[in-house]
Amino acid sequence: MIYHSIVGLIVWLAATLLFRFYGQVFFTTDEILYAVLFIVLGPVCWGFMVLYLGILNVLPENRALAAVSFVLPGMALDALVTANFALVFPNLDISLDAKFGALMLFAYASALFGGYSSDRRVRKQLTLRLENVAAP
Repeated sequence: MIYHSIVGLIVWLAATLLFRFYGQVFFTTDEILYAVLFIVLGPVCWGFMVLYLGILNVLPENRALAAVSFVLPGMALDALVTANFALVFPNLDISLDAKFGALMLFAYASALFGGYSSDRRVRKQLTLRLENVAAP
C-alpha cells in the first residue's frame, strides 16, 4: 500500500503546483464558477480512482484500502496548506481559503467513494461470474 501513498503524494504535489501557478485562472471568488468546480470535481475524482485501481488491477478486497492509502498523504498535507493558504497560494484571494478546504475535502471524499464503490462493483461482478460458472 506504500506504492499508492507515493503515487497519491505525487498527484497531490502536481495538483498543488497547478493551483499555485494557475489557480487564479479557474479558482476565483465567482460563485457560479465555484459551483461548477464542485459539480465537475466530484465525478472526475471518483472516475480517476476507479480507473487508477482498475488499471493497476488492484484486488477487489484491497481497493478501499488502496484508495485510503492514496488520499491520506494529500489530506494531511492539504490541512497544512489550508492553514497556510496565503503563504502557499499568494496568487489567490485569501478569502478563498475556506472554499479551497471544502473543495479539497469534497475531492478526497469523491476519490474515497470511487475506491469503495469500485470494490463493491468488482465484488458483485465476481460473485455473478462465480454463480454463472457454478450453475449447471
